[in-house]
Amino acid sequence: MEIEKFAAFLFLSLSITAVASIAQQAALSPSVAKVEFENDQVRVLRASLSAHQKTPMHRHPSRIGITITENDLRVYLPDGTSTTSARGAHEIFWSEPVTHQVENLSANAMQNIEIELKRANGMGATVKSATVESKAQGTATDPVAVEQEPHHHVVFENQYVRVLDVVVSPGDTTLFHKHSLDNVAIQLNDANIKRQFPGEDWVATPAKEGSVGFVAGTRTPYTHRISNAGTTVFHVLDIEILP
Repeated sequence: MEIEKFAAFLFLSLSITAVASIAQQAALSPSVAKVEFENDQVRVLRASLSAHQKTPMHRHPSRIGITITENDLRVYLPDGTSTTSARGAHEIFWSEPVTHQVENLSANAMQNIEIELKRANGMGATVKSATVESKAQGTATDPVAVEQEPHHHVVFENQYVRVLDVVVSPGDTTLFHKHSLDNVAIQLNDANIKRQFPGEDWVATPAKEGSVGFVAGTRTPYTHRISNAGTTVFHVLDIEILP
């Protein structure tokens, strides 16, 4: 019995050592995984691989990602198995916690934005947002909720995040809408837009493809509207962090 207990203890110790070894490898080079933003809820990474580059083995918690470029990857797991993964630019993907090594199979560089969720405590369960018709007028004094603004479309939601696909054509203007959740905005193309907060003047806010921003809408809800003053479509993904 004592031998069995020792064997179990040894197995546990070796497992802990193996996990610690993997954890030590998780600190990827900033050229591979640059931290764009971090707080107690999320860590936002810009993941970049040059042609045929391979990462060391590393671990992620639950995360949602957006491909900035096309992805053509081979993913290696600790058990020695591997799979390939191909995605187009501007695709959304959800991932449960994983330990892996990633190789860029393409002759072109690749880049993703990945939002790691520090408070996720179970597998993501995709849900369908309930459609509730808004009675708000979309004015400065009576704004609509952001998910009910006609230019904002819910394209993914689980218990941790809601993703809004926002498209504003040249010359078009959104209704006044209210953001009440923390959100990470990922710009998908270059555009020239203006923003207006209630009672304030319009402010030019150029959008740059691949740029990322975080706004603490939970602590400080805000209302604004957006006008596309340029000649290209304004396209952004808003990833809301659900409480």
